Amino acid sequence: MTAWDDSDGSAAARLPRLAPAELTPEQTRLYQQIVEGPRQQHASFFPVADDEGILSGPYRAMLLSPGIGAALEQVGVAVRYRSLLPSWARELAILTVACHCRSDVEWRAHEELARASGLPEVTIETLPSGSPTLPDRPAEVTYAFVAGLLANHVDHDTFAAAERLWSRAGVFELVATVGYYQIIAGINHAFDISG
Repeated sequence: MTAWDDSDGSAAARLPRLAPAELTPEQTRLYQQIVEGPRQQHASFFPVADDEGILSGPYRAMLLSPGIGAALEQVGVAVRYRSLLPSWARELAILTVACHCRSDVEWRAHEELARASGLPEVTIETLPSGSPTLPDRPAEVTYAFVAGLLANHVDHDTFAAAERLWSRAGVFELVATVGYYQIIAGINHAFDISG
């Protein structure tokens, strides 16, 4: 657990554990979209559902409103599997959001993915400090852009550096990644999801 974990373990009171047999047809379509989609390939890092078939983490919350949940799930799939950004840059952005939003479950879900993407251990270990040790200029630019975005101000030089590195389309993808994971962190906090 990270230092910012403040969950009191009452997620069950805020978020029902809906078994597949209890789902409405609309919820079932979303459930199948989640468990049969590309997220399953990373299930060893963070399981999509438990042994009883109950969705884990924020995926359970998405079932509360399948119309919005399905759209949100598709944004998540897009930023994870259709982005042109390299996986290390995406995972650096996600862990930076997890630190900023103090989202322990988001950190745990992506810490191993970050390692597997090639993000150096020293970077992962120092990210929570707010002054991470970054391996190279691309990581410095990516971190500076994400940190600026989270502080509600990306200055001209940082934007220009990110655009040179990732293209304008890549900058958009980085913004979308940060925004999506801020929503996920909000879901985790609101529904007291700890795993």
